[in-house]
Amino acid sequence: MAIGLLPLYVLLVLAASAVESAAARRLAFVGLVSFALGVAAYAVSPGSDDVRAVAQAAGASGDGFFAVNTGLLLLGLVLGVAAALLAIHRGPPVSPGRALALLGIGSFALWVLAPLTGRSGGWRPVLALALLGGVGFVGGAATTIVRRGRRDRRDYGVEWPGVRSGSVGRAIGFGLGALGVAAGPHAGLAFGGLVLAATADFLERRHRGRARAPWLPGAMLVLAPVWWFMATVAGPVGLKLSALPEIPFSPAAERLIALPLGLVVWVLLGLWPMHRLFPDGLLAPLGIALWLRVASPAAAGVLEHWQPLLVPLGVLGLWGAAVTGRGSSACNALAFIALASEAPGSVPAALILGATGLALGIAPARAPRSAAERLAWMLVALALPFAFEAGFRTQVTYTLLAGAGTALACWTSLGRSAEPAAA
Repeated sequence: MAIGLLPLYVLLVLAASAVESAAARRLAFVGLVSFALGVAAYAVSPGSDDVRAVAQAAGASGDGFFAVNTGLLLLGLVLGVAAALLAIHRGPPVSPGRALALLGIGSFALWVLAPLTGRSGGWRPVLALALLGGVGFVGGAATTIVRRGRRDRRDYGVEWPGVRSGSVGRAIGFGLGALGVAAGPHAGLAFGGLVLAATADFLERRHRGRARAPWLPGAMLVLAPVWWFMATVAGPVGLKLSALPEIPFSPAAERLIALPLGLVVWVLLGLWPMHRLFPDGLLAPLGIALWLRVASPAAAGVLEHWQPLLVPLGVLGLWGAAVTGRGSSACNALAFIALASEAPGSVPAALILGATGLALGIAPARAPRSAAERLAWMLVALALPFAFEAGFRTQVTYTLLAGAGTALACWTSLGRSAEPAAA
């Protein structure tokens, strides 16, 4: 019977999500990131989910790629088994029973991967496992030292316009703006909706004393010249969203459209280092909607032209979120990286990650937090193979950096309470 890497990964995710305590779950999820990188790297080649097929290819090739990639898979399994043993040893009374599933699945997966390990060079994947684990340990230790002296004490909660302030106008304004972005049939409605939603969000934050200058609404004004340029090129055809793919934009015009729209999406996602000027929250899903409904249909042919700029911005935001322990921002950064890759599987990954980022922003205000947070991180883990596969199809080095940043974000964010806001 053929055994696929992706089904094994899903079983590991389900088992890791049930583990107690939080420390064991963090370790297990770091292992899931490593395993997801291995699954995604193999998935770039069609039909490579079958472990036996991959083992045959590894034996016939002898390429170092198989050794490193199999080392990623083994590292993920070893960390998962270690997390299960940690939960049994140090967890609460319910921990041993919940950890047995992860221990059993991890041990079974190690047995399944034994032929692949042997045909990938035997000792070479094990050496790769040790090197990758050592690098990860050093990086995690360094980040811990940095975080002790520098903590981001910003309030991470989602700002709901009009809920606490009692302003019906701000609530209606944000709702109409969001509706224009998510369901408006025309690019002008989508752009206008973003300006309206960003303005309502800023007014709410200013009312609570958390914003002084209208940086976010000001950044949205760049959409005015973009709309004018698109409308001029489209002419009588108009800018109905359903007709955007048929409008004869030249490659140069598409490049001029793609860059400002991509940067607007980056702003709306509130990624580090501009997260104080451009906070995330309810606007992040609107940024994803802008990319999917306007940017991608209008400039699908040249978005890859700006990948050397947009993907590093996403990776930088991911690492900033990881170091400061902001799990919701890490999800937004991963969603941005997936969108910028413009590869098969990037859209569902971005949608899941964007929704999860919003859920993690809401979770601290709810009780009990653990259930909502656990579900959110489980969805993140399930989306990772698709996000990493999309990245590997376009930017291999940055995808590896994104994987390392994701593992760090799991370690610094999962199961940890957000820092209180500064007085």
